[in-house]
Parts: sequence; structure tokens; C-alpha cells
Amino acid sequence: MANTREFLLFTDCTMANANGDMINENRPRYDESTGKLEMSDVRIKRYFREEADDRGLKVFVRATKDDKDKYLDCKGVANKIILDNFVKDETDKKKVKELTEKGKLGLESLLKSDYIDVKLFGAVVTEPKFNITGPLQVMWSKSIHEAEIKFAQGTASFTSGEGKVQGTIWSKYYTPYALFRTYMVYNDQCAKRQGIKVTDEELEDFKDILLSGIRNYKSTSKNQMPRILVEVIYNKNYIDGELDYVDVKYDKEDLALRGIDEFTFDFLNLKRFVDLHKDVIKKVNIYIHPKVKVENISEEFNLIYM
Repeated sequence: MANTREFLLFTDCTMANANGDMINENRPRYDESTGKLEMSDVRIKRYFREEADDRGLKVFVRATKDDKDKYLDCKGVANKIILDNFVKDETDKKKVKELTEKGKLGLESLLKSDYIDVKLFGAVVTEPKFNITGPLQVMWSKSIHEAEIKFAQGTASFTSGEGKVQGTIWSKYYTPYALFRTYMVYNDQCAKRQGIKVTDEELEDFKDILLSGIRNYKSTSKNQMPRILVEVIYNKNYIDGELDYVDVKYDKEDLALRGIDEFTFDFLNLKRFVDLHKDVIKKVNIYIHPKVKVENISEEFNLIYM
């Protein structure tokens, strides 16, 4: 079993919408009190899931179609997995509904063992009804600074219909720039309680898949880059709860910030935290983008360039 560990992830968003709010005209999510942008845990997990799916790993929460090329809901996806894994002939197929309702099929065990997103993040399954609490929890992200939200409109090349002269009008909201901070924690005791076996190799894969997913998901809507990932590995089940020990410095006004080169990441407080908790900390890994400026990096930290 992998040891308990905490992560601190810094990503930035340039000329894009990090996480649109569908009930607010798809504007970037933001805190009205501070002007800081927000990003849900679902958005971060989606980067991971889509990259894992592209790599051929089994992913439960993904767009799945039936034989008629129609998208399935959660119940439909669960039923499809049951049919693919537990049904051998037509006689079994007739019993699926009964067995599913009574919870006699091994769907929960299968999801915990074979589906990487469930193994890490957990899942809520509607039928047969059960919840899996994932040992790796991702918190909501917030931008380090206040960020601007802009609105843009334009004309598409295609018209809205035959015979029309002007192209259709498109519109979107975006931010010129925002640097986000995300806290994540993997709890080995939670994994044990759920009967989920997570290895060190799988958590190594998690980091690689997540960072690659953020880099690879590029569109006019999503344009983010991972800049720093701090990983503190403990030798026992110890959790700080926030790991907020990396100070981000900049000299410009918040709304004037436009790039990662305008920030400096200071690791002095992280070193102090580690020094105070040497008895419970096994290792500190820091994954860093080459463009990032840092100071007070301890020689005790394992520095890895992305």
C-alpha cells in the first residue's frame, strides 16, 4: 500500500476559461468578494480521466455510448459494465435486473480494482446503489490573485442557414491570465477502510497522467499549464490539511499579471514545515516547469523538472 501524502499543484490559465459556470452564462467561476477565480475538483479530475482514457486505462466516469450510439447515464454505464463482465449467455442476461437490484453482482469490487478513477477518486453509483469514498481527494482551486474576466464576440465562417450572407455570431468569456493553487491529499487509511489497494506505482502514474492531461488538453476554451507540483510523502498516516507553505511573490497589480515569469515561488516556509515534522515526513518531491522562478529550495527536496 502507498503511504499517505499531500500535494500542492500550481497551474496557470492563459486567454481561456479555466472552469465555466453553466448557470452563469459559462463565465469563469469566481469569488465575488475577492475577484479570485475558482476551479472545481471535477475539472481537475476530468484532466486526469481524459488522459487516462486516451492511454487505454479503464475509466468509469467518461462519455460512454450504447450499441445504438447514444450516450449512457451513470445507471447505463454501470449496467454495461455488468453485461460486459458478468453476463455469459442469454439466461444470465434475463437475470441481470434481479441480480443488480439485490446487489449480488461484484460491480463495486470490480470498480475498486480495475477502474483507475474510482480507485483514486471514488464514485457514486445510482444502480445498484452504493458509494465509494476515494482515498485521493481533490479540493476546489482558487487563483492566487484577483483576475479579470473578459467577454469576446466574433463571426464564424459558416452561416446560420442556406442563403444567409453573414456567419453565425459566437461569444465567450475568458480570463487573460490566472495562476491557480490546488490542494490534494491521498489518505492510506481511507484506502484500507474502502478495501482499495493503491500502490506507489499507481500514484506515480497519477502524477504523470494528471500533469500530462493538463498539458495535453488544449482548446480555445481550455489552455492551462502545470507549473509546480509539490508532493510530501509521510512515513505514517499524518495529514497537515492544507500544505499551504509555498509563498508566491509578484510585483505587479493583480489585474496586470499576464505570465508565469512575473512570479517567484518561495519555498522557505515549506522547508520550515519539513524541519518541524522530520519524524513523520519520508520524502519531498517538487516537480517544476523550466520557466518557473524559485528561491529557498532546500537540498533535502527532490527537484524534478517537468
